[in-house]
Amino acid sequence: MARGFVGQLQAVVLQGWEGSRPMRRHKAMIGMLGLGLVIGVGVGFLLGYYVWPVRYIDVAPMDLHPDWRAEYVQMVALAYTRDQDLTLARARLALLGDPIEVLQRFPDRSTVSISPAARSAIAELLRALRAPSASEPSGGPP
Repeated sequence: MARGFVGQLQAVVLQGWEGSRPMRRHKAMIGMLGLGLVIGVGVGFLLGYYVWPVRYIDVAPMDLHPDWRAEYVQMVALAYTRDQDLTLARARLALLGDPIEVLQRFPDRSTVSISPAARSAIAELLRALRAPSASEPSGGPP
C-alpha cells in the first residue's frame, strides 16, 4: 500500500533510531553538535579578532583609555601655549569635565610620562583658566 512521502520518511527515521544502539547514536549526535559549536565559536573569534577587528573612529575624549586622555590633555595644553586661545582650550578640556579640575587632577592620575614642556604648558593653562577674565563679571555691582 502507498504510504506517501511522509510515511516513508517517518519509517526511515524510526528504523534508524530503533536499532540495537540508540544511546550510542544519540551520544554521537550530541558530540558532533558540541564539536560544531566549538569550531564555530573558534572560527568566529579568529575572524573577529584578527581578520575584521573592531576599529573605533571619532571617539569622544571621555571614552578614551586613561593613558590616551592624558595625551589629549597634554596636546590641549601644548596647543594653548602655541596659539594662546583660552576659549578653545577651555572647550577642548570641557569634553573631559570641568577644565580646572581636569588639569588639577591630571598629574596625580596620569601613568604617562609628562615632558617638561608639557608640564609647564599645563601649569600655564591652569593659571590662565584660574585668572579672572575681562569678559567675566567681577562679582560686584556696577
